[in-house]
Amino acid sequence: MSVPREDLLQPTLTGTVRTAAPYSVQTTFLTGFFGGPFAALAILATNSFRLRRVARDALVWSALLVLLAIGGWLLFHSVAGADVRAWFTEQFGSRAARFSGQALGLAIVGVGYLLHRREQVNADLMGLTRPNGWIGGIGCIVLGMAVSVAFVTIIME
Repeated sequence: MSVPREDLLQPTLTGTVRTAAPYSVQTTFLTGFFGGPFAALAILATNSFRLRRVARDALVWSALLVLLAIGGWLLFHSVAGADVRAWFTEQFGSRAARFSGQALGLAIVGVGYLLHRREQVNADLMGLTRPNGWIGGIGCIVLGMAVSVAFVTIIME
């Protein structure tokens, strides 16, 4: 009852299909920084699909999306939001919107890193080939910017 050596190193619980490597931490960071919160959500969702963690991560995506929607609405439709906008504009001038988008994007990247840190480390340890970050990152940045423009247009009406 000898088992061949090749079979000893095969995962037994996941079958024969291996999980794909997630996008690198550098790709997710740059996507969140340049694309803002919606691009960060897009790259987080893409990594969840690649890692087959959609069922576990969908609640986190939903919560982050709801928080963005409520926060955006409150920012433009409440007295406290007007005060926050005035303070940001006073502190950062015309760059206030860009800085706040970058900060929110990086906060979402941090949440995504906390969700997928084990998979990120395992991908590095196992030497898995990462997907091309340029393609996924730029795609998520373009999508994130388009959604941001539409979101601000809808919220400001």
